[in-house]
Amino acid sequence: MSVKKSSLIVCTVMAISMVGCGSDSDPTSAPEDAITIVDQTISLTGKVIDGYVSGATVWLDLDGDGKFDKQTEPSVVSTESGNYSFEFTEEQASCVPYSVMYVDVPVGAIDEELGEVTEAYQMSFPPSIVPLSDDDIRNISPLTSEIWGQIRRQLKGSGKGNLSCEELKADTDLRTELKREIEAVLLNLVAHYNLSAEQIYSDFIAKNDSAAYNKAQSIVTGLKAAYKHKKALAEAYPSANEIRVVIYQDKTKDEEYNFTDAWYRDEIIFIGTEDFIEIVKLKDTGSLNKVDVILTKLHEVGMAWGEQSLKGWLSVRADIYINEDKTYRCGNIERVSFVKEGIHYDLGNITPTVNFPTLAQCINTSLENPDERNFSLSYSEADSEYGAELYFRENNADFQTLADWINVKNKVDTLDPVELFTAFDIMPYKFDDEVTIDVSYWRKSKTVGNVVIHKDDEGKWRKETKQDDGTTVFECGVDGMNWTACT
Repeated sequence: MSVKKSSLIVCTVMAISMVGCGSDSDPTSAPEDAITIVDQTISLTGKVIDGYVSGATVWLDLDGDGKFDKQTEPSVVSTESGNYSFEFTEEQASCVPYSVMYVDVPVGAIDEELGEVTEAYQMSFPPSIVPLSDDDIRNISPLTSEIWGQIRRQLKGSGKGNLSCEELKADTDLRTELKREIEAVLLNLVAHYNLSAEQIYSDFIAKNDSAAYNKAQSIVTGLKAAYKHKKALAEAYPSANEIRVVIYQDKTKDEEYNFTDAWYRDEIIFIGTEDFIEIVKLKDTGSLNKVDVILTKLHEVGMAWGEQSLKGWLSVRADIYINEDKTYRCGNIERVSFVKEGIHYDLGNITPTVNFPTLAQCINTSLENPDERNFSLSYSEADSEYGAELYFRENNADFQTLADWINVKNKVDTLDPVELFTAFDIMPYKFDDEVTIDVSYWRKSKTVGNVVIHKDDEGKWRKETKQDDGTTVFECGVDGMNWTACT
């Protein structure tokens, strides 16, 4: 969405300079090389808003990597009252609907509300997916940054990060999906902040909109702190494939951990096939750069394992979580997977957590004695996608199925994937199969188009229908035929 302000100008300029003795009334008499044609350009204007910010670099991320390439990506610097103006080539303008627009606010830039910027930060404006019109304007603020921040996390989580303009131009389904994601996130933000979509995209300073301004100031506090911390992590981990940092407030977490108006920081570092995840509560010292309490730490290592024609893969994750009394518990999850004839097989072993007085002492490397195991399959049939998860604990008979498939890292020469396929294939994993074997619990799902149906061992059914506007309708039932709104 963009605010309508008559700001897109299309102009074609042809400058014809006459040299020599040609007649003024006969331009064809001018030498061919005397005609200069300036390509058509398309103008787009807007404002950089925290307060109004001048001296910030506004740039268009054409390749979707989140990194500014001065040689290939157009940029301008914001001026008084946060104004900026682009003169795009036609090719660049065709990418504006499919590219994120970023603002790098450096130390020394001027915030007309707060004065000179002392901490660098970044803001953004999400792709619009719809073509530019002659009355679009892009106000880039902490509120629009929140939209793209949430969308980007969802895209990364689904393996669709770093979408370039060219990819989106070429893939209609991908454009439709992204447009729905943007609309869904916007609706969530409208509900969360109690601001309208118009307020989120508007020049809330010019409108003297104190509600939007106050929300923006809270968001930008997190943006500044996250930007600074991400830069520090990039220096500490120069070989990282990707680093993500989000600093935010969350009422749900406050209730879960018994805090009041706390600031939280999520960070994820991807290095090769390793993932490092940390969630902390920060000390509210203004700069939000000191950890108060570590809430969660996860470290996962993945590796090719076994038969590679079957896409064999092994991952081991070490988990640490805080307890209510501020002690810590730690455990491990091991997962081995293969793909055969379009079916994805996944065996998971979960070891029991062990409590320790402090986080530093919370070390549990055992993979030998899991207390829960799960057998998961996903597959396609006709126009539907299916998934099934069967969980077993020590008191279930099938807990001992594939008893040798525990702590498998060094067993690649002794374990045959055929054993795993044989054990999985006889299980009641089909969506309509009755589960009569001894399990702790189970879940199944079926996806057709924009509808996902879930059912479980408790007889609970849930239908999720994604609407054209990006929202989802949730319905519940007990038989898969009769549905009512979920409570």
